[in-house]
Amino acid sequence: MDRSDSGNKPTGVSDEEWKKLDWKSKSTIRLCVSDSVLLNVSGEATAKALWDKLGTLYQSKPLVNKLFLRKNMYNLRMKDGDSVTEHLNAFNSVVSHLSSVDIKILDEDKCIILLCSLPDSWYSLVISIGSNTTALQFDEIVSSC
Repeated sequence: MDRSDSGNKPTGVSDEEWKKLDWKSKSTIRLCVSDSVLLNVSGEATAKALWDKLGTLYQSKPLVNKLFLRKNMYNLRMKDGDSVTEHLNAFNSVVSHLSSVDIKILDEDKCIILLCSLPDSWYSLVISIGSNTTALQFDEIVSSC
């Protein structure tokens, strides 16, 4: 069986057009990876197979990775004088990485962890936020910072 016919070919696209699109996709992916990575995926016949193989190789979800990412989130601290924007970007980046390995952080937990990551000089803001609401909303906390 010709593997270039597998995948989710849209209706109305001929087999020849689909093969051409698949070839272009494979070429684009191959241009975007380093030579050492290319050696590990060079045998894949379709763009989907190539993409799946890259995901298997580089989007691993071992326990050590999950522990490392959680540790990064829990240990993230903003220092006095640091940029709030940069701190929020770093925080959101860690949350995004956790999400990519199927670790979902509840909105309330994100709020608590973010508030705990602020310096002691922000204590009055943290108390103010905590005493004026019954449920924490991440977007509201971000706008308060």
